[in-house]
Amino acid sequence: MITVVLCAAAALGASAAVAELVPPPEGAAPTAVRAAAAPTAAPTGPSRTQAAKPQLSPQPGTTLPPPVVPKPGGPAAFTGALFTKGLDGDHFCTATVVHSPGRDLIVTAGHCLLDGDQSGGSAVFAPAYANGAAPYGTWKIDRVFEDARWAEDADDDYDLAFARLAPDASGRRIEDVTGAAVLDTSGRAGEEVTVTGYPADRKVPRTCTAVAVRESATEQRFDCADFPGGTSGSAWIAGDGKIIGVLTGGDTDDVSTSTVLGDYAASLYAEAAADR
Repeated sequence: MITVVLCAAAALGASAAVAELVPPPEGAAPTAVRAAAAPTAAPTGPSRTQAAKPQLSPQPGTTLPPPVVPKPGGPAAFTGALFTKGLDGDHFCTATVVHSPGRDLIVTAGHCLLDGDQSGGSAVFAPAYANGAAPYGTWKIDRVFEDARWAEDADDDYDLAFARLAPDASGRRIEDVTGAAVLDTSGRAGEEVTVTGYPADRKVPRTCTAVAVRESATEQRFDCADFPGGTSGSAWIAGDGKIIGVLTGGDTDDVSTSTVLGDYAASLYAEAAADR
């Protein structure tokens, strides 16, 4: 399959395609945050996450809105990296702000986070992270929502998670600062998507556009080189700007997979959006 690489590793990870997004209100300003140290270790093998972290799920089988155009070459404010602590910790997965009534949800892979209350944990989301800096601050994960078929049985067909973020020190919700992408749970697959992920051994994201291929009723595949550990949870954004997949695995760094976002994803999203 021929794939078209939009940005190399030095890119800052924004798609220049027209996207159907929910933008932040006018006047929402970035929050300055100090630079972070580089990750201490790179992932090994085909896994898309690093070694076990405090907020990571156990490996399966073990214990447990108006359209806008992002600026070409600029970071996508609504996509970012998940860190184990603050920016001083390692980043291990990718997540994207998804539009919701509470304006406080992100979507990622189920194996990136633990289901349930995370208020005592230390994982944070850094939207638009690049080169050691988080221009929109870091946001603490408050609660994680996963399908029981993943959380309890590690069924790969349901490897999806939504996480509610706590407000920042000023009381703002994440979507009011970064905007958000709209989730599509109609079961779309087999179309061109743009995927931005954060390799765990780098300080910048990786973006690529290719045609996703439906593998089965529950899985689709995206062939694009160099999506290693850390890119799990990356949103698959279609040409209309809607999220139609989330990177959950793949046999190699060049072949990535996602579940098909159908009824189960709609139910999980509804649960997360309603919980207050």
